[in-house]
Amino acid sequence: MVVILLRFPTKSWSFDRMHIVLLSTYPPRRCGLATFAADLRAALAASAPRWRVDVCAIDRDGLAYGPEVTSVLDQDDPDGYRPAARAVAASGADLVVIQHEFGIFGGPDGGYLLDFTDELTALGVPYVVTLHTVLAAPAAGQAGVLASLCRRAAQVTVFTGTARAVATRSGAVDPDRVSVVPHGVPSELGRAVDPAAVRPAVAQALAEVAGYRVLSTFGLLRSGKGLETVIAAMPEVVSRHPDVRYLVAGATHPEVIRASGESYRTGLVRLAHDLGVAEQVRFLDTFLTEPELAALLAGTEVHLTPYRSPEQTCSGVLTFALAAGCAVVSTSYRYAVDLVTPPDGPARGALVPFDDPAAFATAVGDLLADPERLAAARASARRLGAGLSWPVVGARFAEVFAAAAVPVTGPARVRSAGQIRLTRLPARVGDLRAAGAMTAGGEPAWSYRRPPPDPAELPAA
Repeated sequence: MVVILLRFPTKSWSFDRMHIVLLSTYPPRRCGLATFAADLRAALAASAPRWRVDVCAIDRDGLAYGPEVTSVLDQDDPDGYRPAARAVAASGADLVVIQHEFGIFGGPDGGYLLDFTDELTALGVPYVVTLHTVLAAPAAGQAGVLASLCRRAAQVTVFTGTARAVATRSGAVDPDRVSVVPHGVPSELGRAVDPAAVRPAVAQALAEVAGYRVLSTFGLLRSGKGLETVIAAMPEVVSRHPDVRYLVAGATHPEVIRASGESYRTGLVRLAHDLGVAEQVRFLDTFLTEPELAALLAGTEVHLTPYRSPEQTCSGVLTFALAAGCAVVSTSYRYAVDLVTPPDGPARGALVPFDDPAAFATAVGDLLADPERLAAARASARRLGAGLSWPVVGARFAEVFAAAAVPVTGPARVRSAGQIRLTRLPARVGDLRAAGAMTAGGEPAWSYRRPPPDPAELPAA
């Protein structure tokens, strides 16, 4: 059992008027975590319109942010983390929601973040951690930072049941305090796109592949994406399906540009040329907006994620593609195993070994050659996507955050986001209607809505 001691805030507290601060990278910074944080904030605004949701942006480039960003933290400044936490507490935050990814926070293994959370705990501000990467065999430093981070968290969220199992098995997270909430997707996916919302360069690239059987990959380019595997597979795919075009849409990751410029993209272009598939492999060098993503995926038959890390437990790219109704061919990283080949329904595509162009060529070619199987995979993907829209997922996150922010004067035992038993009643609850009635045993009954479901509870495929 984990005991969390929270100092009761001095202000009156209410579910209806919670104040949350997101600690994350944030647009205009270009990374998946920033996109997720912006989408989460918008979803919370829709699910709990009376909540105040601010952002403390993790920054390293001196970017200009919108008014929702009330503080900025230099990720590489070890002296900035504790003052940032004090500023968040002074703003009257009821809860801090930390988006965690290795490489985002400064210090060895991101250890500067622990100064921030230690200060929050000392000031009585609870926090929730969303783990975007969960490693089965982390390095000693990574394991130590993650265990310290999660030990004092009021709640930890992950995106799949597999990620939950890995996190708890590693000992990083107490099983009683980890919830599964799926990755959300924009409601725009699957809808007709206003041509005016698509920039001319993007519209031209899409027009050039219109009428062909389109394979696509989108997202920030870096070597871990494994795109060379797909390009190496393309001669065999083209020999079976001459009407195929493969569109790689995305800018190079800013951190890759910082370290090595455009050498990775240049190498991919050269490889396509050397293999004689330069006409079939197209590159769109830009960071796509959500309407542009919707337009890309609407014209895609099969989306490809040839990622190279088997430990990957989340992919917004894969989630978006499936929700848009694309079949998928992917390497067998954990998140893809969960979403592409569910145990309780038809496959949404095919999984292949890592770094295996021949296997990729066979899987893509076979899927394109079987119209019934392709149609079934796409229909299954669309059914999955119906339960992953941000309005649905945002409401689930709101439930978790509301539970985690409950103020108490003594120890609280947290069993899950949906099952919380307080050892004593809140000393002052304001408009806390959820405190409920007393049970026969003298404990407060927690009238909380059902917990966020595991993936098995998502719409059957």
